[in-house]
Amino acid sequence: MERALVRAFGLLLATLVSATTLLLWPSPPAAAAEPVPSVSITLTSIDPSLPRRDGTVTLTGRVTNVTDEPLFRLQAIFWRNRAPITSRTDLTQTLAAPSNEPSGARLTSSFQDLYSAASPYLNPGQSASFALRAKVTDLDLPSAGGVYLMGVHVLQNGDLTAVGRARVFVPVLDQLPRNVLQLTSVVMLSSRPSEVRRGVFADDHLAAEIAPGGRLFALLAAARRPDMSFAVDPSLIDELQVMEDGYQVVSANGSTEAGAGAADASRWLAAYAEVSRLQDGFRLPYGAPDLAALAHTDSVAVLNRGASAAEGVSETASLRLIAMPAVGAADAATLKAAQTLNPAAILLSDTSTGGAGPLLQGITGAPILTFTSTAFSGGPGPTPSNTPVHLQQRILADTWIEAATSPVGSTLGRVRVITNADQAQGDDESLRVPWMKRTTVSQLLASTPRSWSKQLSYPQAARTAELSRRQLRNTAELSGDYNTYAELLAEPAQARTAADQAVARSVSATWRGQSGDSTSFVGTQLADLDAVLRDGVRLSTTARVTTSGARGAFPITVLNRLTASDDPQVNAIRVRIVFTSDSTQRVTIDPLTTDLVPAQRNFTANAQVNASTNGTVRIRAQMTTLSGVPVGRSIGIDVKVTQAGTVGWFIAIGAGAVLIGATALRIRQVARERSESAPEASGNDHRDASGQRGGADTGGGPDGPPPVTPPAVRGADTGVAPIDLNPARRFDD
Repeated sequence: MERALVRAFGLLLATLVSATTLLLWPSPPAAAAEPVPSVSITLTSIDPSLPRRDGTVTLTGRVTNVTDEPLFRLQAIFWRNRAPITSRTDLTQTLAAPSNEPSGARLTSSFQDLYSAASPYLNPGQSASFALRAKVTDLDLPSAGGVYLMGVHVLQNGDLTAVGRARVFVPVLDQLPRNVLQLTSVVMLSSRPSEVRRGVFADDHLAAEIAPGGRLFALLAAARRPDMSFAVDPSLIDELQVMEDGYQVVSANGSTEAGAGAADASRWLAAYAEVSRLQDGFRLPYGAPDLAALAHTDSVAVLNRGASAAEGVSETASLRLIAMPAVGAADAATLKAAQTLNPAAILLSDTSTGGAGPLLQGITGAPILTFTSTAFSGGPGPTPSNTPVHLQQRILADTWIEAATSPVGSTLGRVRVITNADQAQGDDESLRVPWMKRTTVSQLLASTPRSWSKQLSYPQAARTAELSRRQLRNTAELSGDYNTYAELLAEPAQARTAADQAVARSVSATWRGQSGDSTSFVGTQLADLDAVLRDGVRLSTTARVTTSGARGAFPITVLNRLTASDDPQVNAIRVRIVFTSDSTQRVTIDPLTTDLVPAQRNFTANAQVNASTNGTVRIRAQMTTLSGVPVGRSIGIDVKVTQAGTVGWFIAIGAGAVLIGATALRIRQVARERSESAPEASGNDHRDASGQRGGADTGGGPDGPPPVTPPAVRGADTGVAPIDLNPARRFDD
């Protein structure tokens, strides 16, 4: 018992000691948080991008007050960190660190006051510019070549704690790296679709993008540079050609107003024609479809619609095709879908291929180009860290480290996909450095692809980002309505082209994460089609029809209210009219097929009624395409039959009356003849010499009087007109 008590006391004591130790033991330091700034610092230039040991470096930019209070006597000071970054690990750690780590040091001899005696405050939202220049020798950098952090600190009123920071990678080199790396840049000329019907756009965002200073304006300028490649969406060219001819934009209340980008569209297309003639160019699938979403919902057939639409864009038809899934992410199914387009190459992110690249053997067909997913990640922080300066210096740092650390003789390369203005501006002559050789996509494709594991990475986050099933259901509805519209027309070629364009644009990867805008874009087109299919063609006839026989007819008219043009074939239609009876055993109406009905014209035909009994039956008339798809509104008709089924009774009753009458007359005639001949038969029965029985001369000849045909029977045979089984038809309006 005592031993048990001692053991229990020992356990209790050990527990108390452990708990006390845990309470007193220091916790591991938490990851440092990014300091909350009072100002935002935007770097606008670094000159030169690769400073020499005996040269200078100049940083320019602007400081903006991001608080809601004035800031007093701000000062910008040049800052650097003396530790070289020489490996991929160093670079990754630096990108992940907050802006106050490493602490570095300020160069107090290089500063600029951002105030004046007359104006010592920087008010909320206001900005002030700076230009800080430093000699490289004054930075006290070690002799080892490498990538260094340089930047700006902003102080307030002499306080040593910075109220804002900015950093950038700057290679300072003593010798060239051991390898040369190929740098291939492809400018993507595409935009979110906007055209909802010919000459009408959902919004005017494209006008802003092609205007001077706009995204597509900057991208086209970047595509002009030597050794650059571009890939263009044929849908973009289609829309810009519509814009330059004048176009309308749908306003918030549903009305339309003139768009503002016609002149800019014309200038952009002219500049594109020159770029297309001189530069290394490719085309994207029409509308830049979400290949992954289509592959994962068994909707790959939609790609055929885009291929058909692309054939009509002569400006891009001769270019080779590059297929690119959204953000370059793909699994095996997505890659298989891309292969159905027969591309010259498939463009994937290096995160999908496990870092292999830049030119890989295709899994089943076309080779794979891998672009660097981090090429335009920018950094280091704090924000804004994706300025052209940051992007330029990041690619210099990345490529220098790769060229310097890879085994000698390695085949190295980077493919960059340029999609916005900052990326385009960051791709200037400053990137022409000794360890990088610029090549075009065509030059890269001419080299030998590398073998690789052919294992693709496609995380759940990538699948979640795909177009939703709701968006794809909207596309299916749009496709169905367009198909019906095309079937309605006698000359459907133009409608089928519009259908291919609309369907391809509706599955564009640019609609990812924009379900509301996507639904509105497709919904506007569905509303237009609904107006055509429901009200553009109509039926007209009387609401009540009366027929007095087993068969009858009444007129019914097809009204084609579609827009007319100089060509009578445009918007001309041909339809069937089918009739649905509430009681097919009593009344049916034969279907009709119309002749060609031009736009703004009518067509009238006679509908044939088949009736078997009297009464009123409700019939619904519905137009359909020749394949049977309903169009227009159905209309109701009450068909009243007044004599169907009674004609036979009239015939039978009439025949019975004639028979009875004829029989009665015959009986009376026979009785009369017998009464007249009875005495002669008893007393005057004498024969002539031949032994024949004779009698008074009646003028009937030697054989006696001719047979007498009863009048009634004679009347039945020749005097009663036959009954008309198809009487004249009568209709009530």
